[in-house]
Amino acid sequence: MRNTLILLMASVLLVSCGPKKRAHISGTLTGLSNDTLLLEEITTRDRQVVDTVVTNDKGDFHFTVDLPSATPTFYNLIRSDFSIPLLVSPGERITVNSLGDIARNYTVEGSPDSKLLKEFTTLYQNGISTMDSLSELYAQTQPVPQYEERRKALLQAYTQAYVQFKREQIAFIVKNATSLAALYALYQRLPNDEPLFNTNSDYMYYRLVADSLSTRYPESGHVVALLRDVEDQRKTLELAHRLNDVALTQTHDYPEIDLRDMYDKQQLLSSLSGKVILIDFWNTNDTRSGVLNAEYKELYKQYAPKGFEIYQVSVGDNKADWINAVLQQRLPWISVLEPNGFSGASVLSYQVQGVPANVLIDKGGHIVGRNYYGAALKTKIADLTR
Repeated sequence: MRNTLILLMASVLLVSCGPKKRAHISGTLTGLSNDTLLLEEITTRDRQVVDTVVTNDKGDFHFTVDLPSATPTFYNLIRSDFSIPLLVSPGERITVNSLGDIARNYTVEGSPDSKLLKEFTTLYQNGISTMDSLSELYAQTQPVPQYEERRKALLQAYTQAYVQFKREQIAFIVKNATSLAALYALYQRLPNDEPLFNTNSDYMYYRLVADSLSTRYPESGHVVALLRDVEDQRKTLELAHRLNDVALTQTHDYPEIDLRDMYDKQQLLSSLSGKVILIDFWNTNDTRSGVLNAEYKELYKQYAPKGFEIYQVSVGDNKADWINAVLQQRLPWISVLEPNGFSGASVLSYQVQGVPANVLIDKGGHIVGRNYYGAALKTKIADLTR
């Protein structure tokens, strides 16, 4: 009897320690016959291929994967020309099928979290495609008087597309904050490698997801890393508030900026006192930077004779890339580099949490507004330079 009990207990242990953390991923990728597929696991530190299979003549494939933990695990189903993200939980039997364009036209069943990743991926791809098309049209439109209205319309359309894109991502994150799919969305990056959600300006969303997931998946390595990021963000924001309080004690209403230009010459913001000043924070990796600088150049040409100046701060740039961009774009105003990126004093003192961002100062040295663009910026500058 005792031996039988021991055997039963051993059987229970084998069941609980083995297949319980196993999952199956299979399906048919039509048109992908006798081809190699990779299954890549995504951790907080790196990515590693954990299995390889070859599809049959019909494009059928099957993976059996032993998950590293009881919490959902991120994987990518990969071939050279596409990558399908999956969020796999123990015991799931996931089916991935596709016709035609595999990266866009696949379906996934058997995994609620993986279906959410598919929903996010579709939103992301559609938004990026729209913005890329508008950016290309703008670049192809010559900056000559007869095309000025078209360029302005394209710039406005691009701005509206970006705002809509960001709103869709925010809605997805808020709606699905209890799923690790929301964490995946938070850390996505734009094609230029800029974060979709800047860690400072979007602190509230990181905090929301962290609070939701820490209760549901406290042992997940991804959640632990998120909590660490949120704590770092909190400390950065507290420092920014302290610097802002110090700035209020200065003789003028705006915090001083003391940075160096491409010739290593000191450029004080206060050297422009008595003029209307636009402080612009940017970096060369932002796909919008070229478009915005073109808009600024038109404003500068028109209003500089009336007392308008631009003090442009490059944030998070490699020095060589920044200098190259300044020279190529022939930027006529003061351009300086913040060597400490988003941890720099200039960024923190103005509470800038992402780029692009700008601050407008009147001739009396008073901050009159933030983040004016397009027609709103031109109208404001025209009023201030009268």
